[in-house]
Amino acid sequence: MKKYAICLFMLLPSATFAHPGEHAHLGFVAALAHLFEPDHLLFAAITVIASVLAYRAGRRAEARAIEKLVRRPEDRA
Repeated sequence: MKKYAICLFMLLPSATFAHPGEHAHLGFVAALAHLFEPDHLLFAAITVIASVLAYRAGRRAEARAIEKLVRRPEDRA
């Protein structure tokens, strides 16, 4: 699945921008300042929150799967 998402973003690079507009001709300081604009910070925060939630959900699912495998047959009733 991850492979397909990477291919999609390679084919549609404009989908990775926080907003339309010119991003290529910025100097280093201007580009750095551009990253701290509110729209970029919002999308960064959304990405971090989604990543944390996905990680936690994966850990819970893994724990449930391990618990299911470890249970003894007499406990399954």
